[in-house]
Amino acid sequence: MSKTEWGAFTNCLWKYQWLTKATDITNDLRETWYDLSQGIMDIVIKLFVLSQIRAIVTGIERITPELMQKVYHDELKPIHPMIDALRSGDISKITRFSDLTIPDVDIKILELSNLLQSKQDKINSVPKYQGNSIAIRLHNMLVDMGFDSGLLEPLINRALNEHPGLCMKDWMMLVIEWSQSGNNKEVTPKPKAKIIKMKDWHTLDSRDLRFLRSQADTEDKFQDCLNRERLLFDTENWLRSMA
Repeated sequence: MSKTEWGAFTNCLWKYQWLTKATDITNDLRETWYDLSQGIMDIVIKLFVLSQIRAIVTGIERITPELMQKVYHDELKPIHPMIDALRSGDISKITRFSDLTIPDVDIKILELSNLLQSKQDKINSVPKYQGNSIAIRLHNMLVDMGFDSGLLEPLINRALNEHPGLCMKDWMMLVIEWSQSGNNKEVTPKPKAKIIKMKDWHTLDSRDLRFLRSQADTEDKFQDCLNRERLLFDTENWLRSMA
């Protein structure tokens, strides 16, 4: 598969995900994906599915190169020798794995899917929304933004009942507007400050500096990430331009 074909294929496949904080695919992620799968279709797709499930179960809600590498290391151990052989380009090594199958991966996907469903079942048990998955997800997103969980029910129910044709973003904006303007006679929820513990930084938005720090093992890697994202002010270049 050529670089152009790989780019087109991953762009197409990237659309098929259900993560709430999904971002556009980056070149780093695309290269990591290829390196870990060597372009083998079965592995490409299973790595994609396993990464999504891991992202949901852990709360990160997006696929990053670091997360995909961890999934490969933890869940795809049976194929490591084959991938290493493909990377080497040594025909004698590659031919040893011509009949390799990875049935354990399918079992792992099923196990993680069951775990994910178990988590969803617990959320759906919240009686206030009678198992309405849209209302529950909207509720959880607003709670993450700092709104008082106990005050959201009438606003969310009203938004869904009065405006059933809206999308999730528009429902959220409507509830926020009502809460801030007092346009709800029953209650006016106010956002409150929320302290995010360091162990939960990986669940924040992708551009949040705390999220970027959670993806770096060392200070040097964090510095490299900030430079790559152009988040550091280049003092030397600025001084040269002022000279």
